Amino acid sequence: MVTSTSLDWIFFDCFNTLIDDFDTSGYEAGLAPMYQVPVAAGLYQAIEDVRADYHRWRLEHIAGQPHEQTLQQRFRNLLATYRPEADATTVDQVLAEMEVQFMQCFPSTLRLPAGVESMLQRWQGQVSMGVISNFFLADWPAKMLERHGLRPYFKFVLDSAECGKRKPGDTIYQMALEVAGNPAPERVLFIGDHLTNDAIAPQKLGMQSIYFDRSAERTSSSAAPPKINAITHWDQFIPNP
Repeated sequence: MVTSTSLDWIFFDCFNTLIDDFDTSGYEAGLAPMYQVPVAAGLYQAIEDVRADYHRWRLEHIAGQPHEQTLQQRFRNLLATYRPEADATTVDQVLAEMEVQFMQCFPSTLRLPAGVESMLQRWQGQVSMGVISNFFLADWPAKMLERHGLRPYFKFVLDSAECGKRKPGDTIYQMALEVAGNPAPERVLFIGDHLTNDAIAPQKLGMQSIYFDRSAERTSSSAAPPKINAITHWDQFIPNP
């Protein structure tokens, strides 16, 4: 599918590409302690109400936007929208504790997808590799890659919370190309599990792309449409001579 001689770089997405989080459906049960914080503070009746408001707010204000908001910024804006009567001191306390709870809970939800380590070993030395991740805590993609032994494979890890820009906005891809030494976009391959961010948007900037199609195991993922190069397992991502 891909010849190593046609590439100078591979850019990977991080979460649900190199590292899986939550369960196979994408359900965030592992973050229940974080969602419990505004419930305990009396701002919500139930965890599911917090989660529902966050997912609705995220679709309206984050999805498809070029600028990132950190975890605390997201929930501060969410509470300003849905709980405008909340006391400012209570909000500050809730946000600080939610971040603490996330940092404690999230790592335990992580695991490596089948075949990712052998895939990276196959490509190591064939091309240079980097990571571009949307995430709401700065440096956490790099930290989690390090935690799971994958960080040494990559020359750089660029995350949206650190740089303030997020996929699918053009800027974060252009920043990654600059960090990589400005290779010709056509000699860069982007691969990840988000159809827009990791397959369609990179193509519009002249890169090659492969969609890591997780739809068979995750109900939250979209199946690969026609004319989009896709794989469903890392064993399918092999450098051809």
